[in-house]
Amino acid sequence: MGTMPSNVPIVTETMNERTAQYPGQIHNVSVVYNIYRIVLPLVLLVSSLGPSSTLLGALNPTLFIQICTAYAIFGVAITFFIPINTGVVKSSHILTGSLLIDIFTISLLTYSSGGMISGLGLLLLVTVASGSILIRGRISTFLAAVAALSLIYSELYLALSLENSANQFVQTGILGAILFATSFYIQTLTNRIYKAAVLADKQAGDIIDLEKLNNEIIKRMRTGVVVVNPAHQIVSMNSAARNILLPILVADAEQEEHPYKLPSALSEQLELWKINSKRQPQPIVIPDSRRQVQLNFAFLNPDSNSDVLIFLEDNRQIIQRVRQMKLVSLGRLTASIAHEVRNPLGAISHASQLLSESATVTDDDKRMIEIILDHCNRVNLIIEDVLDASRHDDTTADLINLDSWLSKFIKNYESTHELCDEITLDIATPDIKIKVIKGQLEQVLNNLFDNGLRYSYKETGKAALLVQAGIESKDGDELPYLHIIDEGAGINEEEEGRLFEPFYTTESSGTGLGLYISKELCEANQSQLIYGRTASGKSSFSIYFSNPDRVMA
Repeated sequence: MGTMPSNVPIVTETMNERTAQYPGQIHNVSVVYNIYRIVLPLVLLVSSLGPSSTLLGALNPTLFIQICTAYAIFGVAITFFIPINTGVVKSSHILTGSLLIDIFTISLLTYSSGGMISGLGLLLLVTVASGSILIRGRISTFLAAVAALSLIYSELYLALSLENSANQFVQTGILGAILFATSFYIQTLTNRIYKAAVLADKQAGDIIDLEKLNNEIIKRMRTGVVVVNPAHQIVSMNSAARNILLPILVADAEQEEHPYKLPSALSEQLELWKINSKRQPQPIVIPDSRRQVQLNFAFLNPDSNSDVLIFLEDNRQIIQRVRQMKLVSLGRLTASIAHEVRNPLGAISHASQLLSESATVTDDDKRMIEIILDHCNRVNLIIEDVLDASRHDDTTADLINLDSWLSKFIKNYESTHELCDEITLDIATPDIKIKVIKGQLEQVLNNLFDNGLRYSYKETGKAALLVQAGIESKDGDELPYLHIIDEGAGINEEEEGRLFEPFYTTESSGTGLGLYISKELCEANQSQLIYGRTASGKSSFSIYFSNPDRVMA
């Protein structure tokens, strides 16, 4: 159905003002009825002027022509002009008034044509039916009553004013009953349509809300999701996938609908997966990035020619989950070690101390006893270091302000450690936010501060450290960092390669677990602990924290 000009549907405005109680399909009735208002009088007028005999205007031709002409003008006015100037008049009033004018006009046309015998009274069925659709409730019943009364009055007037008028009271009564029946039936039908439309609108709204929720979930997923068609063109992808694939995305200038092709590395893995879906795809390395991406494929539909879902997951996150599980397993292991090793170790140490106090022990035996005690202490230190990694009950990451937290930590550290002459804090970027488990970060910094101060004291005779914090662009992301710089002699290349290995140490008194556990704790917090040198050649241990907006809960 064609659409009228923007200023045509007076009833459309009415529907909006009446709390949008009618569905969109019913709105079209107003457009059709507006056209009907214009076409009806023109058809009647042309028919009455024709050469063939007709009952149209039989009683009063002049009145019939005048009413048809006026009704056509009214239809044009109500359709095209009146809605523009109804700012101070409620549209519902205009609608009711216009329908009453329709009823009275058709009644006059019926009268001028000789009454019910002309058959024009049946046109009131259209008006009453349209009014029952457009206006629900008592007003539509009122319109039916007005239409019935106008017909009865018209027939009564004709019977009293004409000598030989046809007696059409029975037909008038039947038509009046039909008008009421039509009104009630259309109202019932309209209510059913309205309720069905309301239910459909609610379901459509729920579907839209669900779609928005799904889109928001997919958008915020840390796992990249890509949909590709059989031609290996990217149909859609979420933000995580775009960030992962940005360095290797290939634009397809010939395709406007799908502007990106699937990168060749993914296309090769996809083809191999289609040949053997049980085959585990190999991870791909993103150029100019530390990212190693694990791939998983799935058909969007059971049909093998359908679009394919590709899931991209940064291997670093998988490794971090594995390391977190390792720490949990390490905690369970250390509990067993504490019970199974420390008890006999304590017995050996205690027996050796008693033996050293014996008067019959020779000097050579005392030396052997000292060796036993030294190694007992060493084994006990190893157990203590391993236990430290699992003693934290706080396993929930907190969003903290690195500036203020670091200042408090350094102040507390200086007050509780004797070997600490000076710790300088340099904040390059204020208000740095990080998300970490605070207890584990304290353990890492305690170990790094202890090592740095000790090496600075050995080299310069002063236990001093420089701590720098800020934000650095790394691998296309803005990452908070923390540099712990000491004045020590540094580590040679051979030692640097084994620096974070467990039980590797350059000192006779160390256990070799401090840096290993620190690195594990950092990676469990989605951070990275690395060793390097400053521009002036000083040793620096650096922690690069993850962007707090992308840290896994």
